[in-house]
Amino acid sequence: MTSEAVTPGQRSDPRSAIEALEAQMRSTPRSLRPYEHAAIAYRLGLAYAENPGGSRGEMLRKALACFDVAAAVFDPRFDPIEHARVLNAAGAAQRALGDRRKAAELFTRAAELFEGRERDDERAAALNNLGLARTELGQFDEAVTAFDAAAVLFDTTTADGRRGLVATLLNRGQAHAAVGTEEGLEAALDDYDQAQGDLDADEAPYHYALVHHSAGSAYSALAARRPAERLRLLEEAVRAFGESLTVFTRTGFPYQHALAKYNLGSAQAAMADVAAQEVGRGGKSRLQNLRRALANFEDAVALLDTRLHADAWKQAFSRLSQIEEQLGEEVPGATRADHFAALLALTTEEERHALLRERLLRLLALPEPRNLSTLTELAVAAVRVGRNGGLIIESQLALVMELPHESQEVSLRAVFEAHQTLSGEERESADRALDAAIGAALGAPQRIFVRDYLYSLGWERP
Repeated sequence: MTSEAVTPGQRSDPRSAIEALEAQMRSTPRSLRPYEHAAIAYRLGLAYAENPGGSRGEMLRKALACFDVAAAVFDPRFDPIEHARVLNAAGAAQRALGDRRKAAELFTRAAELFEGRERDDERAAALNNLGLARTELGQFDEAVTAFDAAAVLFDTTTADGRRGLVATLLNRGQAHAAVGTEEGLEAALDDYDQAQGDLDADEAPYHYALVHHSAGSAYSALAARRPAERLRLLEEAVRAFGESLTVFTRTGFPYQHALAKYNLGSAQAAMADVAAQEVGRGGKSRLQNLRRALANFEDAVALLDTRLHADAWKQAFSRLSQIEEQLGEEVPGATRADHFAALLALTTEEERHALLRERLLRLLALPEPRNLSTLTELAVAAVRVGRNGGLIIESQLALVMELPHESQEVSLRAVFEAHQTLSGEERESADRALDAAIGAALGAPQRIFVRDYLYSLGWERP
């Protein structure tokens, strides 16, 4: 799955201003006040184009009608800057409607009008737009030329200028990567490296995440073309996708989160293939990477909306099924929860904490009673994992104590319900492990709370 391009300088949502601008248009006759009429038409066109309500196509066509009005008044001979702004906005609307050739023509004319008029930032934006349109047309060399011209125009002493340059470098990298050659992918990685050098994660978090995600995609593609370097490149891809997920969170950027999870899982599945082929890297390494891939595909499938993202969901579900089938051959009869628990049991404390935290938050967000049943399934798997199962319980208890009271109760009830499925010596062993984990993971007040709550459910301390 690929990441999207970025256009610098996007404006805020104008929905609340549309009615006021329409009223201004009606009260400002073109015959008496042509320039004011044109300026209002331009602003109204932008508002239509950025309006999230109603039919997207209808809003864009309304925008284009307004831009036609404004362009007819702003003569390129006498009002070149105003005319160029209208052309650039009209090009964006045409591109959104799918007419990339018309959009490229408008962006080209806008960039030409901005040239030499001390409007470097606006010319850069038009050239960046031109590069995007050329990329979508498959004209990659022409796209790179446009991005090259844009990149030197941004004033990097300002935050807007730095964001604009990063967006252009990112888009140029994607144009290079789209060529599909090793040279193109190397050029893309150079662009992403340069973008990271100009990037402040706090100043432009979305760009930060998208640069890393794009780098991960380039490393993955390059790994498929260089067998001798495949493992190293896949490790770089995993690192880059992981870094993108520090910003592309499940709640903040759900679609981008699912996309990054899918691509991370794909890289880990490829690492499992490498482990199977290389002497000394099979066995546990292959199994752990398959389990990591399974967990990430699970997360992606759970987050994608089958109505809005049908194709992406089908793709993610297909990969999830493939990995599940491979794991079924390795460990017959194991459930997804069993594989997740086995992954937690054999990894580092840091990874265990991160994986478990994300999984708990996702399961807790499910509606009742599904949240309890899925958490219970995970708790049962943690009990069944055997060696190092206590480490999972410790991590889970420590994480649970950071959550709101309602989430604590559901999580602890799930642990109790899991132990209720056991009997005899197995139940006694699980209860001892739980009691030891309570003592190891929690401070005195938390230990008292957890034990008292479990006692209220009927648990007996071993």
